[in-house]
Amino acid sequence: MNTSIMTAAESLNTAVAGVLGRMMTGILATMVVAGLLSALGLAPVLFSGVLGWILVFAPLAISLYLAWRGDTMTVRSIQTWYFVFAGTMGVSLSLLFHVFTSASIVMALVGTTVSFGALAGWGYFTKRDISNWGSFLFAGVIGLVVAGLLNIWLESSALQMTLNVLTILIFLGLTAYDMNRIRDMFWTASASEIERMQWFGALSLYINFINIFVSMLQLFGNRE
Repeated sequence: MNTSIMTAAESLNTAVAGVLGRMMTGILATMVVAGLLSALGLAPVLFSGVLGWILVFAPLAISLYLAWRGDTMTVRSIQTWYFVFAGTMGVSLSLLFHVFTSASIVMALVGTTVSFGALAGWGYFTKRDISNWGSFLFAGVIGLVVAGLLNIWLESSALQMTLNVLTILIFLGLTAYDMNRIRDMFWTASASEIERMQWFGALSLYINFINIFVSMLQLFGNRE
């Protein structure tokens, strides 16, 4: 194999490993915060009244802020906001950790890790062009958000189960799409762009992982 191609492939693998490392650090931070708040019995207090709604929607607000202002932020600011987002998500998930058994949480984590890893690996190594998946998957995400907001008032268990199944399928598809997109972006990225791209790549994969995990927990988990 040509030496320059081998060097480029090694650089690509190193860059993508950085994305995955940042993603896993964020997930670990989220799980620690959620587990700690649940163990201390603070989740029911935090989610009473208006504060609960603020905590539920805070991660969405932060992710939208990052999408809006990310291009103008320094790498240090992106890093800081990434962990603020991960911590806030941990607060938001603490109520689920309080409601579901520890065994259910572990099983959902295992199931998410295996399925996420399989689709991420396929997206990274496939030679198929899946760039056209993006518009359909993002449309699916918008549909999930609209239906989820509607179900706050409907409180339909059947609709919630359907949404959980669709969430798993759509975000697994996004995992493959994002890994494929990240791989292609790093092939042409300059050295000065790589760290910034790693943080945003980590954020995309983190969001996919957490959505799959929450849906698996709600779909298959047992309550305390």
